[in-house]
Amino acid sequence: MRLELNTPNNMRLRNFLTKINPWIGLLASLCIILPSLYDILDAPLTITTDHFIMAGGLFFFVIFLKQIFDRIINLEGMD
Repeated sequence: MRLELNTPNNMRLRNFLTKINPWIGLLASLCIILPSLYDILDAPLTITTDHFIMAGGLFFFVIFLKQIFDRIINLEGMD
């Protein structure tokens, strides 16, 4: 049994994310996370769509942070 990680959908998402500048993606994900965080703090015990929006924003935030740290470690673009 073989686990296939490179499905066509994953490859399209990966190609799209590598084309985006990670700093712009990081700022965009913060713009998604912060407003939903304020709404969640108003009523913390009820699950709303803001929880799912924030989870998606955090997912992309971690992906873009990983890209930034990978570039720093590999010293890409350093002249």
